[in-house]
Amino acid sequence: MRRHPFVALAELIGVGSNQRVSAQTTQLSTTGCYLGAANPFPEGARIRIRLMKDGATFESEGRVLHVHAEFGMGVIFENVPPEQQNLLDSWLAKTQS
Repeated sequence: MRRHPFVALAELIGVGSNQRVSAQTTQLSTTGCYLGAANPFPEGARIRIRLMKDGATFESEGRVLHVHAEFGMGVIFENVPPEQQNLLDSWLAKTQS
């Protein structure tokens, strides 16, 4: 999946742990994103993710695919509701114009 440069504020909440991590996206695709975070979740962690940009908020379940310690993590979106996928698609369309 092709990733596009994309900056948005992010809030991540660990499923079952309620650990919260604030982060910022650096890249976005139709299926996931890369997040810069000093204290990333461990690989495989299940999370709730919220991305906020220009007054719009994307929310989804997700899972951490890979981690770069003290730098960031790659996240895949899971069980994305259709209206949330539409928002994601609109953000991606703007990165290509």
